[in-house]
Amino acid sequence: MFPFKIETHQTIPVRAVQQRVDFANQMLTMIDSEGFDVGCIWFTDKAHFHLNGIVNKQNWRFWGSENPYWCEAKPLYSPKVTVWAAVCRRGIIGPFFIQETVTSERYVAILEQFVATQQVLEDRPRTEWFMQDGARPHRTEQVFRFLDEYFGNRVIALEYPKFTGAGMDWPPYSPDLTPCDYFLCRTLKDIVYPKHPATLDELESAICVACEFISVETVRNVMANFILRLRHLCCANGEHFESIVM
Repeated sequence: MFPFKIETHQTIPVRAVQQRVDFANQMLTMIDSEGFDVGCIWFTDKAHFHLNGIVNKQNWRFWGSENPYWCEAKPLYSPKVTVWAAVCRRGIIGPFFIQETVTSERYVAILEQFVATQQVLEDRPRTEWFMQDGARPHRTEQVFRFLDEYFGNRVIALEYPKFTGAGMDWPPYSPDLTPCDYFLCRTLKDIVYPKHPATLDELESAICVACEFISVETVRNVMANFILRLRHLCCANGEHFESIVM
């Protein structure tokens, strides 16, 4: 008999709804009035890939105006790998595999590898932006100082403006806005899981191959889809919405 955990499905807090609307309006103003190119944003996130094919609750949620009190039983322990990656119009940087609990120090080590690769790809120095979500290890002085050194005011991250006085806040509860959630993670799992990797090494190898399989043209279409999502969010008054076909 395996131990099980119970996952409940939550509603989005009212304050977060307003934060989402504010972010969408600010970004759309930059796009419409200043000609801002969203393709220059490196969207980043991490995800868990399980050997048994279960899906991480952070990447698949049911949103609604009321809590339906649904419960889903899953094995408490499942062999998995944690993957961090970045995506923009240029393609994908990563995957980077995380073997231990994510700390600020380990996260900065990943960022150093990312920046080294990103600087090789970049043909217009100091123009590209960096986005990260609001995970607790991301919101530390060590991380913000690193991002400030390499990206300055071109950072979209929760609490980053409070620390540096520049950049933009990333709205919490927004997996429907980041391509890493609504595109990359789902696409990789659609490719990897049908192969039924038997070991963690096979799982990591399959993830690497899957990242190479995604074309730059596909990624560029995803960036265009991000603008559509911003406009749809405003129409939905900040509430979460169904997936939009790319």
